[in-house]
Amino acid sequence: MIVFEKLLEPVMPIIERIEAQRSRHGNETFTWLMLVRIIVYCLTKRSKGRNEWVTTCANADPAVNIPNVSHSTLSDGLNRFSPRLLRRALTELLEQCDIPQNPELALIGHTCAVDGSEFPIFNGMTLPKTKATMKRVKLHLKFNLNHLVVADFLLGLTDTDERAALRKMLTEGVTYVLDRGYMAFALLKQAIEAQAFLVMRAYNNIVVETVEERDVTVPVYIRSHWSNLRDRMVRSDHPDADGIIFRLVEFTIGPSTDRLITNRIDLTTFQVILLYAYRWQIELIFRFFKRTMTGMHGVSTLPWGMENFFAGMFLTAVLHLVFKQACLRQGGYLPPDADELLADILGTTINAQGSADSARPTAIRAVACFMATINQKFALFWKISKHWLITVADYLHRPFTLDVVHTLNQRALYGCNRL
Repeated sequence: MIVFEKLLEPVMPIIERIEAQRSRHGNETFTWLMLVRIIVYCLTKRSKGRNEWVTTCANADPAVNIPNVSHSTLSDGLNRFSPRLLRRALTELLEQCDIPQNPELALIGHTCAVDGSEFPIFNGMTLPKTKATMKRVKLHLKFNLNHLVVADFLLGLTDTDERAALRKMLTEGVTYVLDRGYMAFALLKQAIEAQAFLVMRAYNNIVVETVEERDVTVPVYIRSHWSNLRDRMVRSDHPDADGIIFRLVEFTIGPSTDRLITNRIDLTTFQVILLYAYRWQIELIFRFFKRTMTGMHGVSTLPWGMENFFAGMFLTAVLHLVFKQACLRQGGYLPPDADELLADILGTTINAQGSADSARPTAIRAVACFMATINQKFALFWKISKHWLITVADYLHRPFTLDVVHTLNQRALYGCNRL
């Protein structure tokens, strides 16, 4: 078995079953299964845009069984096959894969970060009904923080409203971690009605009335480095907050003061703060999709094609993650347990530089150090580095051997503090 077939192995039974069950379009010569193989192959090779995809397919080693396709064939495949097929494949893959989860969040329950980010479309995307041309598309992403994989997504083709997108994604029992742009009492009320939970950063000028002061439960080192810690149950006179009492957690790090509102009453003060800190993972995954996986270079100019592109990118990212973790397990490396993770978060201080972007929370050095500590254990088992991915891309046509596993694990281990 070659590396490419090993990479595809977890999803092949799924896509073969979907391929056998789907409706055919006349006298097909280019199948949906072929399209999936091309998407995974070209995204793994980090090809940029439709022209590079066609060239990558033409230059593929015969061992990987990638067809030589024309520009028109590739475009037709992306725009003809329903994105529901790839979404179904992604959902089934996530359901069957044994992806380890962050043990700290496992104790808190199913947790997702939701945010939106714009992806430019260099050649423009044409909307079928209006014939209008869009120069960028808003991707609304629901990111599973327990397993660090994409759980769902929406494309804001005509409506870029982030709150409206979140409302469509609300699921009973799930905790959603949100940044300040989502702040709305109406959204909190709707989450309560849906029996979902929010941890949401509030505006600094929020006005509330205290109902009950709660004990502030945080580690000792937090008290010595942070200030103005407060945890209380509150209500607001805002019309959209009528009839609800919610929790407000406040803290100051350096010159920055954050206020978090939530309807999770069962968590400690530190767990609420920690949940919001984990939200940073969705910012990192957007950067990963745009830069590492070259998602800034779309391969279609029509909505179905763009949705297939994003669904294929998320499916490929899951395959990379499963493949990397399988190689690490084969090499004797295991994910951290809850005690190990907690010890790092509570007892380690990593010297990290603040972000050069003053708009980012990590521009504050104290915040950057805290985020770096949280990210430390994720680097080996959940982060797909560019160097590891380049090695996989170079090895796709080679037999999958123990030597390949060793090489990939060396790339994965490079620079990780675990060693």
